[in-house]
Amino acid sequence: MGEQMDFDTLFKFINELSDHIDLDAILRDAEALCICAGENGAACIPPGTPPSLPVDNGSLYPQPNDVL
Repeated sequence: MGEQMDFDTLFKFINELSDHIDLDAILRDAEALCICAGENGAACIPPGTPPSLPVDNGSLYPQPNDVL
């Protein structure tokens, strides 16, 4: 197998990625996947996983039809 990364190397790698990830797109995709998974997806979440932050309209991001 490949070389194993130590914590410091992995941490540096992740920090360097932070300037290259489109966070808004990732979170929109993650939200869409959660909506599609529905109750079956919720049943797959391991016990003890911290809850998500509550949102008023059920969506973390404005949708195309939302009025701001």
